[in-house]
Amino acid sequence: MKDITLVFPQWQGSIDNEALYKGAFALAEGIENLPAVTAVKTETFKKIEPSGSIAGLDDIVQQLRNALSTLEQAEAERVLLLGGDCGTEFVPVSWMSRRHGYKMALIWFDAHPDLNNPETSKSGRFQGMALSAILGNAGPEINATMFNPLSSRQVFLAGTRSFDPPEMEFIANNKITIFGPEELAHEPAGLAKQIKDAGFSKVYIHLDVDAVDPIGFGHGKPAPPAGLDFGSILKIIDEVGSRLDICGLGITEFHPGNARGIKKAALLIETTLPGFITK
Repeated sequence: MKDITLVFPQWQGSIDNEALYKGAFALAEGIENLPAVTAVKTETFKKIEPSGSIAGLDDIVQQLRNALSTLEQAEAERVLLLGGDCGTEFVPVSWMSRRHGYKMALIWFDAHPDLNNPETSKSGRFQGMALSAILGNAGPEINATMFNPLSSRQVFLAGTRSFDPPEMEFIANNKITIFGPEELAHEPAGLAKQIKDAGFSKVYIHLDVDAVDPIGFGHGKPAPPAGLDFGSILKIIDEVGSRLDICGLGITEFHPGNARGIKKAALLIETTLPGFITK
């Protein structure tokens, strides 16, 4: 099994949040015995202007290319992404889509669906277009870097609870499956069962820390209320892993804090990717 830890501290997708850069490294440095730790060269923090398209586009495109090349050269079979903004998920998901095609589902644990695009975004923040990019809807410059886009039927939104009107319209028009926080907490196995019943055998899991209730995991920006508690997320992922092959995990938007957050992230990795952390 070729495992790789991809440290991708991209911050440009947030425009102005340097904590995302520091958070990716805090995880990489705080969790011991991660395999094949590889950092993606990322431009240092600087002031960039908001844009109606994609702010920081040139840097983002180059960084995505570098990261995709890293995974291709490594021929990675399992990937742990320690990312900055959510746009970093474009890289491991695109790579795994190339490897597994329509056998793979994507679970998107996130308070937001990240389904804006360059036309609907008011801020130009790429972090809010991350899932659109994965679906091939973030413009020609981004599309040109990717291996394989996903189809909407491969996407399962989990714990999502804050939507912009264009995102709601896209979700409805494309029949994207949504599991709300209450539904997941009540029936932790429901998500795994539906993915299995839909015919998928592989799963990649994205976790923006704002999917988690900050009372138990206060390492993100202020999030909409009523997020999933950390224990529920572990139960849900455990159910997924008992039915399907999890090929990757991304942890994004992590803000540095106390050591407890690092330990919880390590527990999340061990639950999601058994044997990934070497002893």
